[in-house]
Amino acid sequence: MAETIAYKTKRFFTLTFGVTWVCWFAAPYLGDPETGDAIFIILMLTGLLTPFATALYLTLASKNDALKKTFFNKLLNIRLIRLSSIPLFLILFPASMIVSILISTLFGYSFDQFTVAEEFSFTVGAVPTLLFLLLAACFEELGWRGYAVESLNSNRSYFEATAIFGVLWSLWHLPMFFIPHSYQAELLQEDFFLVLNFFVSIVPLAFIISWFCKKNSGSILGAVLIHSIINFTQEFFLVSPYTKCIQTLVLIVVAVVFVVADKEAFFGDDKLA
Repeated sequence: MAETIAYKTKRFFTLTFGVTWVCWFAAPYLGDPETGDAIFIILMLTGLLTPFATALYLTLASKNDALKKTFFNKLLNIRLIRLSSIPLFLILFPASMIVSILISTLFGYSFDQFTVAEEFSFTVGAVPTLLFLLLAACFEELGWRGYAVESLNSNRSYFEATAIFGVLWSLWHLPMFFIPHSYQAELLQEDFFLVLNFFVSIVPLAFIISWFCKKNSGSILGAVLIHSIINFTQEFFLVSPYTKCIQTLVLIVVAVVFVVADKEAFFGDDKLA
């Protein structure tokens, strides 16, 4: 009889939120976000690393061999990724941005939004923004898809697990709105409506990535790839932040299509782990 995988869901989210929020709320006060001194960088990166560190700690500290085997298989087994699924996601997110820009022109926004950005829209101290985007994709998904979603899915449907995770993932970013020069702080400074859009936009992304993971046997590497594509797409064009509100609506439609078209993935009895 196969060993049952035992997750500690509450402990995972308590540790992840606790450590990340302490680090990120403290970063602009104990460190200097203007110069990006060592204290600021260490606190920012520690907060970013926390989802993965928590997942790894709970996995290694457990006495559950099935949990360890599942985690490292999803992390290291590149054969879990179906190459036929990659082109869809290489196209999907850039296409969602292009469609959103086109729709925005109906409301008076310029076609100049198709201009390729020469620099990133935010900075995180002395850490190169490109590196930060890559680290965000890696460290987040190593925790989210290595433990978080699977733990939620262990006693509820994949749809319910993804919905709960989407809200929690969104709230996890809260301290970023109070860190000078961060992308989220720029939104807060410009318009609170953009802040609301940011929180809402995370949920359809959670469903889209979940669908990809389901089709690729829960591959963490696949989730990192998709998350990276999302991050880079958001920074590629010089788009108005209000155009990204339109993109949120586009992604909600895409997420609904995935759920409706593949109910088995989200409501079937099989677990991701």
